[in-house]
Amino acid sequence: MMARRFGKNRRSEPVAPETNSSRSSPGSRPPQPSGATTGPPTTYPAVRIDRVTKVYNEETAEELLAISDVTLNVEQGEVIALLGPSGCGKSTLLKMIGGLYPTTEGTISIDGVEVTEPSELTGMMFQKPVLFPWLKIVDSILLPVRVHGEKRAEHLERANELIELTGLAGFGESYPWQLSGGMQQRAAICRMLMGDPSVLLLDEPFGALDEMTREYMDVELRRIINQQNRSAILVTHNPLEAAFVADRVVVLSPRPGQIAGEVEVPIGKERPDELFASDELNVYIREARSLFERGRGEGGLPT
Repeated sequence: MMARRFGKNRRSEPVAPETNSSRSSPGSRPPQPSGATTGPPTTYPAVRIDRVTKVYNEETAEELLAISDVTLNVEQGEVIALLGPSGCGKSTLLKMIGGLYPTTEGTISIDGVEVTEPSELTGMMFQKPVLFPWLKIVDSILLPVRVHGEKRAEHLERANELIELTGLAGFGESYPWQLSGGMQQRAAICRMLMGDPSVLLLDEPFGALDEMTREYMDVELRRIINQQNRSAILVTHNPLEAAFVADRVVVLSPRPGQIAGEVEVPIGKERPDELFASDELNVYIREARSLFERGRGEGGLPT
């Protein structure tokens, strides 16, 4: 058993998820109680991670320190890549941001609202598209609003707009087995956007695709993020994908995951596929790979 002990989770009382009608714009002040005194509008980071630690199986023989004392801000409209070796806690951190796992220590907030459970402020996409084989694509996309009891017809126009946005026009009435892997992931992107989240959480969404399809989907993902004006966090262990998609690459050390370093990628919002072969992008790929390899080779933080 590990000698270190951690305090109780310092979370506040759960915050009720906001409805679409009451939800404020990304980064603006959360809704205030009736009669509260309000000053000038406050701008919040899209995501604020404050000294977060995660321990699995706490106070047992199987206790495992997965994430240790991570602090990070994701600014409004920024795209971050979490890069690191397998088992370093990238997905654990992402799931804590999405409210799927509680923190052991520290707090996480989205647009100034503390995360205590899954909410409409975030949308998540996993490595597999997880489409129900008996549902047509358009109905899989509508699933997030249907599970809340909302009527299909009220959201069909939005679903069709997303189908058009992601290049799936003409396939809304198809079933998942009739689509390629890349097309299925496009449908998963649509479903993620259906709830109009502020922050997109992407857990190696193209890891199961072949290299050519993956690069094409990376181009499409960045285009969609730009067009929808969202903040995003991408988990990957691929330095090329990290540098191409993100504005900033955050490299995590091997477990327990800590921030080993960061690489800014100041090459503009538009990311055409020609960048993959460019010397400009390669500079940032090498920087990210260097941090990645140094941390992995030393079994901890780079010196």
